[in-house]
Amino acid sequence: MSIQAEDAQVERATSATRRIIIALAVSWSSLQNCRHGYGGHICRRRSVMTARQRHSSAVTLDRILMTARDAFAEHGFDGAKLDSIAKAAGVTKQLVYHYFKTKEELYGVVLDRVSDETLAMLDSPDYDQLPPQDAVRCLIERIIQAYVERPYIVGMTVDQDLHKGEHISRRSKYMPSVRTFVTERVAPMLERGVTEGVFRPGVDSRLFYWSIFALATACFTQNWAMSQSAGIDFASEDGIDLWREHVTSFALQAIMLPALPR
Repeated sequence: MSIQAEDAQVERATSATRRIIIALAVSWSSLQNCRHGYGGHICRRRSVMTARQRHSSAVTLDRILMTARDAFAEHGFDGAKLDSIAKAAGVTKQLVYHYFKTKEELYGVVLDRVSDETLAMLDSPDYDQLPPQDAVRCLIERIIQAYVERPYIVGMTVDQDLHKGEHISRRSKYMPSVRTFVTERVAPMLERGVTEGVFRPGVDSRLFYWSIFALATACFTQNWAMSQSAGIDFASEDGIDLWREHVTSFALQAIMLPALPR
């Protein structure tokens, strides 16, 4: 994609936000006039109505985004239809277009929200306080728990892999946030492990993070193939627990400092 095309995509992806900001600014201006006595009881009544309208608009927008999220997760970007999303959200297709000019813009906003949710679930200040081995266990647990609690992450992840991140716009905070997470959380836990003599030196924190992320999420993204070939139901609670224990043991054995011969 050319820089000009990317800029156009960024512009489209932020247009809905600008429209909401403008609407809120107009409401704020009306409220200020009321506070200064312009309009009396009419302003007070308008202020109440404006607050209700803002709340209603926010609820409606959130409903559209959640419905779109589920549709994209189930059918992918190509399979999801705006007509179906509008109907499931209980709104008209015209209202969806009021907030989002294109399906690409809607998908980009949904993707950003899902990415933010995932990273928020993975991050924790506890990593810095735990022993290195327990910090690794905690990270793997959080990755798996994020996918258990938010199954729509699976569909969005697979769909973006298929599209090679085409809909992750340049304004998205996802990739910068992942880099920051690896630098500020994963790398220090590995360094502490080396300092304390439990982890071997030279483990690349970037490769380690993506290794355990790919392994931990495999029972969700590759569920059918794994379950059929292994004869284990990896969609069940017992199957997920078994996979969690395996990934944790596998990851720790890969980075642990070999024990000295007696």
